[in-house]
Amino acid sequence: MSELPRILDTIGRLLSYPDSHTVQSAELLFVLFHGELPEAAGAASEFGAFVESQELYELEETYSRTFDINPACALEIGWHLFGEEYARGLFLVRLRAEMQMRGLEESAELPDHIVHALAVVAAMDRDEAERFVGACVLPAVDKMHEKLVEAESPYRHVMRCLAFVLEDEFGREEIAEDETTDDANATTSQGDPLRDFPMPTPTDDSITFVPLHMNFNHQHKAFVVPDESKAADAERYDDSVPFMLRDKIRHGGGHG
Repeated sequence: MSELPRILDTIGRLLSYPDSHTVQSAELLFVLFHGELPEAAGAASEFGAFVESQELYELEETYSRTFDINPACALEIGWHLFGEEYARGLFLVRLRAEMQMRGLEESAELPDHIVHALAVVAAMDRDEAERFVGACVLPAVDKMHEKLVEAESPYRHVMRCLAFVLEDEFGREEIAEDETTDDANATTSQGDPLRDFPMPTPTDDSITFVPLHMNFNHQHKAFVVPDESKAADAERYDDSVPFMLRDKIRHGGGHG
């Protein structure tokens, strides 16, 4: 899809705090999808109709109610993948490095905010983007969409557009039945974001990468961390994540 970077940028704008250009971005999204992805165009049209019916202050209130104040849905993909597990800190380090490597500007949002993640996808080569989307972005987008549907939020249409375009561009990996198990203690690397999304090659000596010591329980979608590894991994995490970022994570910043 030749317009993929533009589509991801437009969706990122719609998932940012509304401004005077929000209506224009909604219209552009429909135009980009029209004739390419009919289902996505339909979802874009639904959101566009909502945006055009609202004053800017009403859009701001809806956005804040949905994503900021007692949010119905967090926009940080790491929150949906890891919750409050310290593995999210490792994921944040990794995404921050990806942004630095590609010269992407950091905002006040955490590195795993969906807008940052989409910018990373757009800057990656095809193979890297496919791994990142399959392991991290699309699973999180699916969960975000579920939350927004439950909340009956108009932003569910934007997230639906995003799911359509990512699946159309990169596909969706299917897990064979013989790779699953009923054993609650059995683990597999299949579907583990931190294993499937490879560590980037550092170009900046100031970037410190954190080794990971954990297994992924596919059946329960959870991490199994050996007790002897927790303290060591936590110490490495403290040494690697910038103080202000670490403080924000531990005090609940970036999740709902």
